[in-house]
Amino acid sequence: MAKRGVHYEDLLPVPTEGMAPTEPDKKERSTSMAEGPTLSHALAQNHTDHGAVSLSDEGAEVVDLGWNEPPEKIPKPLVGGLPNEELWLLVRRFNKQVYHVKETLHPPPGGLDMYIADEEEFSPDKLRSNIERLYMTIGVGLMGFWKHIVRLRSWRETRRTAWFCTAYFLAWMFDFLVPLFSLALIALIAYPPSRDGSGGVQKPKAGVLGSHDSATGAPENHKGEAVENEASNFVNSIAAVAISSASGKHPQNEPDDEKGTAQDSVPDPTALAVGAANAKDKADGKSTSATHDKTKVPMETAMWTKMRPVMHGLGVLTDTWERFANALEPTPPFPKDLHRLRLAAVVLPMFAGSIFISSYMFMKGVTFGAGFGFFGDPIIRRGLEWLNKNYPNWMKLLELRKYVSSLLRTLSSIINPLHSNILRGVPTNAQLTITLLRIGEANHAPLPPPPRTSAPPPQESAEVSEKNLRATGADYP
Repeated sequence: MAKRGVHYEDLLPVPTEGMAPTEPDKKERSTSMAEGPTLSHALAQNHTDHGAVSLSDEGAEVVDLGWNEPPEKIPKPLVGGLPNEELWLLVRRFNKQVYHVKETLHPPPGGLDMYIADEEEFSPDKLRSNIERLYMTIGVGLMGFWKHIVRLRSWRETRRTAWFCTAYFLAWMFDFLVPLFSLALIALIAYPPSRDGSGGVQKPKAGVLGSHDSATGAPENHKGEAVENEASNFVNSIAAVAISSASGKHPQNEPDDEKGTAQDSVPDPTALAVGAANAKDKADGKSTSATHDKTKVPMETAMWTKMRPVMHGLGVLTDTWERFANALEPTPPFPKDLHRLRLAAVVLPMFAGSIFISSYMFMKGVTFGAGFGFFGDPIIRRGLEWLNKNYPNWMKLLELRKYVSSLLRTLSSIINPLHSNILRGVPTNAQLTITLLRIGEANHAPLPPPPRTSAPPPQESAEVSEKNLRATGADYP
């Protein structure tokens, strides 16, 4: 009989963090691949879409799919149902996002691994990565939403905007606005063609339309590089403003010959900002020396301490946005329609209830909630104390990915009895990427890394298809 090796649980106590909120005292061991794989491993092993990875020679020890070949000679597609450019985009951003991975002794939530740890350590590089992800996902998404609003308000597409205008004012006249918005939300979730389109025709900020998914339209060698460069410059601009503010820098006060020489040297930006700020204070006649300033260390400690939860919050927010995006537009090998229909089923009761709720009832409810939130602090405070005392893990129940309700269980049982909450089994981009990499691992055909190009991107307009033209502000023929 084989002897059991040394495990982490032999050296350290089993932690109680990360337990299911409904059973806080229950302790479980993470299963191995042989005992029961996670959903990510299971999807990778049972991937049926035919791509170069799945069609590789099963008898070979390791299959080379073009690790040292140029992009045009690599088989297309590597993973069935996913263009190579999309795959490389995910892997490239995964390499920038993931810094450190730890093993957990407990089953991962939702059957997927690669979750952000609650006690994630802070570092400036991680904060930068999270801000860049925030721009590439939420920032670009909100800009696309705003462009669609501008497109509707412009009346360039007269017939299209007239239909929206007529539907809105008819619903307003008969107090049917909430059902209309609920129905529109269900259509946007359940019917993907309703989400096509963005803004109107305008000159790209980069001077040439070299990419379709960026704010500037800058050229790119591979898909997604323009947005990644925008995100990097977005963070650089914030850092430049912060350092300039700390050092008291003003462009009008600098001689022209010093502006060029200052950019040639590359000193430590943090030391430069602090040193310049101290020099400015001394020049302004402040009597307190920096060595005797008792506020410096406490403020620096408070800032560095509070940056960890800020970074964690940005990561969780971006992860949630990515889950919703992957639920609306799933990528193989994840299910195509399951999560989208589940989201639509969640909104369906709101649509049904809104038919019987008048505008008067809605406004009375909103104004009562606003008044109770403003004046009800004694009741709210005692309620929170009671919850913290009797149900210490009640905050876990409010996490969207763990939210379970009896209504949702009933609706999801029609769709799939194995899923009981809204975002269960919906991956973030990191979880999606690790699943795609595991497909290559399961087929003994590791995926080639994203191609690197040292040459500048071509200053040519990107190819514009009929779909792109129809989304630029012109009515259908």
